[in-house]
Amino acid sequence: MLNAHLDTVGPGDKIRPRISYGVITSDGKTILGADNKAGVAAIMEVLEVLKKDKIPHGDLQVIFTVQEEIGLLGARGIRKNWLKADLGYVLDGGDVDTLIYKAPTQYNLTAEIIGRAAHAGVHPEAGINAIQVASQAIAKMKLGRIDRETTANIGIIKGGVATNIIPEKVELKGEARSHSPRKLKSQVKHMQRCLAQACRKNRAFLKLNVDNVYDSFDLATNEKVVKLAEKALANLNIKPQLKATGGGSDANIFNALGLKTLIIGVGADRVHSKNERLPIEEFLCGAKFLLEIIRENCVRKNTKKR
Repeated sequence: MLNAHLDTVGPGDKIRPRISYGVITSDGKTILGADNKAGVAAIMEVLEVLKKDKIPHGDLQVIFTVQEEIGLLGARGIRKNWLKADLGYVLDGGDVDTLIYKAPTQYNLTAEIIGRAAHAGVHPEAGINAIQVASQAIAKMKLGRIDRETTANIGIIKGGVATNIIPEKVELKGEARSHSPRKLKSQVKHMQRCLAQACRKNRAFLKLNVDNVYDSFDLATNEKVVKLAEKALANLNIKPQLKATGGGSDANIFNALGLKTLIIGVGADRVHSKNERLPIEEFLCGAKFLLEIIRENCVRKNTKKR
């Protein structure tokens, strides 16, 4: 199974790609979109090469997903019985020599803090400032890099309507990720506790929702999907690097559905920024790597048949 996602992050309107010294970039006003157009392009090119050059290959299932960047929503809609492959590769990485075999679980937290509106200049003491309550909660939270396996973040805060009104409502959105279920559970409880204590202290009301976005995966290094990729890189005289990631991808969903899936790179660099870039030689190397995986898998299957 070969997968890449079709969506990108913003700002992505009117992208104007440029090539300079063998590197594709945007004009600096938008992202480039190599995450994950490069993955889509590599898969399409390899399929065309297989057909045009009549290269022997095993059965292939190609899955392009939508809304990966906002919570793997496209992949989360896939049903297990739709998957026909024995193993899979998600083309959503950076360096071609890097094989991502491990990724964390992520939980999202959405909190609404409800205080009391009042006139900020006439009788502010009658109000309960929801923004102030939220700030007290956030100030108590452990955020950023918690430890080697765990991260947490408050990424969105929205509230208030005017400077002369004590804000009645505030919405917070955050997340926590970890490779350790125990540490993740502890971090989420800590964030919930900070919110609850701040609301209780200020007599504000709290509405809180915690959502499991995706579960972690940790492929054994002797899994066929890993060994096949290592052999394909070796065939190209590239030394493989096995690494864990702190991010999530469609691979989390495929692994949860029972399909052993590895993340491989096609050269995209500095993603999720206006400085995103795609070195052409690295991109071509990524496509050759994918082609070599398909060839090597076919060779192994034919050898077994004999």
